Amino acid sequence: MSQRALSSILLFTLSLLFLLVRLHFTIKRRREFGKTRRDENSIAREGKADFTFPRILIGPVIPTFILICAINPSWMRCIQFPHPVWGMGIGTVMTLGGIAFLAWTHACLGKEWSVSLQLRDDHRLIQSGPYARVRHPMYTSLFAIYIGLALVSNNYGIMLLVIMVVISLLLRVPKEEDRMIEKFGDECRDYILKTGRFFPRLPDVSLEKLNDI
Repeated sequence: MSQRALSSILLFTLSLLFLLVRLHFTIKRRREFGKTRRDENSIAREGKADFTFPRILIGPVIPTFILICAINPSWMRCIQFPHPVWGMGIGTVMTLGGIAFLAWTHACLGKEWSVSLQLRDDHRLIQSGPYARVRHPMYTSLFAIYIGLALVSNNYGIMLLVIMVVISLLLRVPKEEDRMIEKFGDECRDYILKTGRFFPRLPDVSLEKLNDI
């Protein structure tokens, strides 16, 4: 099997697995808790452009581009970048790890998950599972998934789209944290102090503590 054929098979399989996991938790949430009504105030607070742009990329644009890349028509080869097979291996591991982490995050978040910056009256600040150490583990998982898929694809177009998605999500995070502070106050401020944004916070080891060891 050629490297290009292997890349196409992996890209299609991993993308399908990602879609199925996301679809499973979306359906599960709606069955258990009902469909979340669209909060126009939240969308206005986030900004319609910031709300719409990443959803267009994550929705129709990237999946369509991935499907075309997996089919591998001849005209796509002009935007392929060569890298060794182990590069696809790294991308595969990143994607699978990201999907597993996404499933764990969804399971812990439950009904508190929504696609917009929406906080209900009964909303809880989740601090269990991955949220015990990281404030935005779902974004961490999405970064791993999309970057992994880009590595598997060997495609400059997908890589560019992934960079755009990552930037748009990074810009969204401060607004989300402002909403959380507005809702939960000091509880959220304390939570921010003890957790990392996308990765666990490194322990604060001072020189005095090192001298006591």
